[in-house]
Amino acid sequence: MKDSYWILSSKNSNYETLNKNEQTDCLIVGSGIVGLTTAYLLAKENREVIIIDANTVGGGSSGRNTGKVTSQHGLIYNAISKKHSPKKARMYYDANEEGMKLVEDIINEHNISCDLKKVPSFVYTLDENYIKDIKNEYETCKELKIPCDYYDHINGIPLDVKGALCFKEQIQFHPKKYIDQLAKINKDLGVKIYENTSAIDIEVAEKCVIKTDKGYSIECNNLIIASSNPWYDGLRLYFAKEEASRSYLICTKLKEKILDGNYINVEEPRRTFRNYEDESGERYLIIGGQDHKTGKCDNEGESYDIIEDYAKNNFKVGEVISKWSAQDYLPYDEVPYIGRINSKENNIYIVTGTNKWGLSNGSIGAKIITDLITKNSSEYEELYNPSRVKSYLNSKFIESSVEMAYDYIKGKINSGDDRLPQKDEGKTITINGERYGAYRDAKGYLYIVDITCTHLGCELRFNSAEKSWDCPCHGSRFNYKGEILNGPALKPLKLYGEGENHIDPKIF
Repeated sequence: MKDSYWILSSKNSNYETLNKNEQTDCLIVGSGIVGLTTAYLLAKENREVIIIDANTVGGGSSGRNTGKVTSQHGLIYNAISKKHSPKKARMYYDANEEGMKLVEDIINEHNISCDLKKVPSFVYTLDENYIKDIKNEYETCKELKIPCDYYDHINGIPLDVKGALCFKEQIQFHPKKYIDQLAKINKDLGVKIYENTSAIDIEVAEKCVIKTDKGYSIECNNLIIASSNPWYDGLRLYFAKEEASRSYLICTKLKEKILDGNYINVEEPRRTFRNYEDESGERYLIIGGQDHKTGKCDNEGESYDIIEDYAKNNFKVGEVISKWSAQDYLPYDEVPYIGRINSKENNIYIVTGTNKWGLSNGSIGAKIITDLITKNSSEYEELYNPSRVKSYLNSKFIESSVEMAYDYIKGKINSGDDRLPQKDEGKTITINGERYGAYRDAKGYLYIVDITCTHLGCELRFNSAEKSWDCPCHGSRFNYKGEILNGPALKPLKLYGEGENHIDPKIF
C-alpha cells in the first residue's frame, strides 16, 4: 500500500513480535485509535493490557485518514433522527463531542506534539439542488439544540459554495504523531505492545484464548477487537451489516492559504479536504474522495488523477507529496457497532462501522468499552449496541445481501484470461479450467494466487492502484503475494501449486 503523508512524516517506533505465550486481563487486537485509547483508559484503571497488531502501530486506517476530529459528520443528525429517534441523534452528538474532548484532554495532559488546532467544521454544497438537504440538517440540529450556523457562502476558500452548515470549536491534528506518542504513553503505563502479530484463531470461553500466526497464544479475561472489521463474528453477521468502502487522498503543497477548517461536501463525487501546516510553517492541502465499495472499481489508479486535477483546478497548489488510500466500514443504519459482541459472550467487545469518522467515534468507543469492562455499563451502551435490531431491519441491509449474492455467483461463473499479464499488470487467468489471480511486477516476476476469498469464498478482483486482490462481498483484501491487508479474512491466499484456499469465516 502507498504510505500516507502522516506515516511518511512521522517517526515510527518499533515494537517486538510476540515470541511466547502470554496471559493478561485485557487483550486488544488492533493498535489504531480505538486500541491505543482503550488500552490507555484501561491501564489508568490498573488493568493489565496487551495489544497485538498484524502490522504496525497506526499503520491502518488510523494513520491513513484526514486527521479531522469532529462531531460534524455530514448530514448525520437528520438521518439518525429518522432511522432511530431525535433522542438518539442528540446522544450521538454528545458521544462524539466527548470523544473529541477525550482526544484533547490526552494531548494536553501529556503534552503530545501533534499539531493540534481548533477549527470549524463545514458540510457544504456547490449545487443548488442540495441546499435544501443542508437546511434540513440545520433545522434538525437546532431542534436537537446542537450549536451550529448556516451560511450561504464561505469566505476564505476558492469554491462557489451555495450553502453550508458549520460546527465551531472542532479540531484537527497529525493523527500518526498522536498515535505514536499515545503508544509510548501506553508502554510507560505497563501496556505490552506486539507488532506483526496476527490473530488467526480463537477459543471462546470464560477466559478466551487467541492463537497467533507464529504459533503462540494469549489467554485473556476480556477480548477487545479493535481491528476495523471484526474477524470473529459471534454469530452477529457484522460483515453483512456494514459496507467496506475505499477512499483516496493526496497531500499537495498549498501555495495560497485557505480558511482553517475541516470541509466535506454533500453531493457526488464526494470531496473532503483540510489544510495543514507543519512545524516549519510549510502549508499543505489534504484532499480526497472518489469513494467506492471495496472491489467495485474498474480502475482505482484514476481516482488519484481525478483528485489531483480537482485540487489543481480549484486551489493554488504545488507538487503532490504523497498519495494513499484508506478503507472504512459503513453501518447500514448510520450508527457504529460498539459494545459486547453479542448478548451471550460478555467478555468480547468490538468497535466497528465507525462510518469514516473513526477518530471521534473510535475515541468514544474506547471510553464505552472501558466503562463496560470496569463498571458493567455505559451511558451510550444502548445507542451503539451491536445487537440492535435496526442494524439489519432496513432496506440497505436487504439490498446489500442481494448484491453480495450476485457478486458471489458472478465471480464463480466468469472465466479468466488465457494469457499471462504483462509487467505491472494484474488479472484473472484460467489454468487447467481453474481461476487464479496473476500479477507480474515491474521486474518481470510473476505471482499467481488462488483468488477465492478465505473469508466466505467470494471471488476477488484486482485493484490496479494498490496491486491487491479485493473482495467485493465483505471487503477483505490481500496483496499480490496473498498476504492479508484487510479483514475480516484470517487466512492468506495460497500460491499456485499449494492447493486450494481454506475458507474460514469464524462466524461461530
